[in-house]
Amino acid sequence: MKKFSFLLVVSLAVVFFSCDKSEDVIDVLNEDQVELNNTVKTVVASEELTEDVMLSVDYETDLFSFAQADFDEATTSTKCAVTERYCQFLNLWKRYKTDQLPDVSIEFGEVSRFPMTITINYGDSTVLNNGRVISGTIIIELTAAPCADGAVREITLDLVIDGIAIDGWKRIEYTGEKGVSKMFASTSELTFTFPDETTLFRSEDRTKEWVSGLDTKWDVSDDMIEIRGSVTCVDSEQNEYSKTIDAENPLVRIGTCRVIVSGLVIFTQNQIEFARLDYGDGECDNIATYTYVNDAGETVTEEIEIGIHLRLRDK
Repeated sequence: MKKFSFLLVVSLAVVFFSCDKSEDVIDVLNEDQVELNNTVKTVVASEELTEDVMLSVDYETDLFSFAQADFDEATTSTKCAVTERYCQFLNLWKRYKTDQLPDVSIEFGEVSRFPMTITINYGDSTVLNNGRVISGTIIIELTAAPCADGAVREITLDLVIDGIAIDGWKRIEYTGEKGVSKMFASTSELTFTFPDETTLFRSEDRTKEWVSGLDTKWDVSDDMIEIRGSVTCVDSEQNEYSKTIDAENPLVRIGTCRVIVSGLVIFTQNQIEFARLDYGDGECDNIATYTYVNDAGETVTEEIEIGIHLRLRDK
């Protein structure tokens, strides 16, 4: 394999933006009917936290995957072509704080550029401009350019983000039509280990589609991404449940916000609903609301702060 290593200096704009309610849910469980070893709020908040840290993982994966066209023999640590080319965008869309950049190494196929392997090493601590701290590695194996017909990315994660360890794999396949739509199908099996040493295993089956912004590669302000699908979860406290994105209200991300801005998620156990999480109406904030039925049979809606760790065993 041909190899080269360098501290890659690209902007967030370069990559990220280049190229029904379930019919099975027939009832709603009261809080005391759900077979959970924590409160509904704790379970919902913990799963939402994994969603939040995976946004950063997906951002990093897309960042370097879509920059692959600039990885060639002429792009090495001794030349500054990449820096010069994207200087104006770096000034506007810095991803990493100060000079804390991950170390990136590339392996090309023997005959052509592909298969290509991108290894991103964040070392003991790489700080994003939003304050999030990442350590560990992401390995991305690309069968072709990410938006080529049938292109697959096999991703191996061995990371810690803000004290939460993430281990496992994710597979992303391009299912769109080049030049017309930008859509990806993903599956994954990941284990999250929280600072209190509790764990959450998460199996994913989702789609992600850019619904606007495809024609403005360098302008993130008009980018919008919709996410659909479901995950199944089991944690070290033996809580088992599923989380399905409502078909009529997909999760929505926009290019100018680091958190999900809208969408409705339905939590179920044995195909019976026990909670809903609503990300809002499109405003970029860190507040969502969750709704459940308490043990008195009353419907309760409360606010929850996105990205807050609440996995504490109830006494």
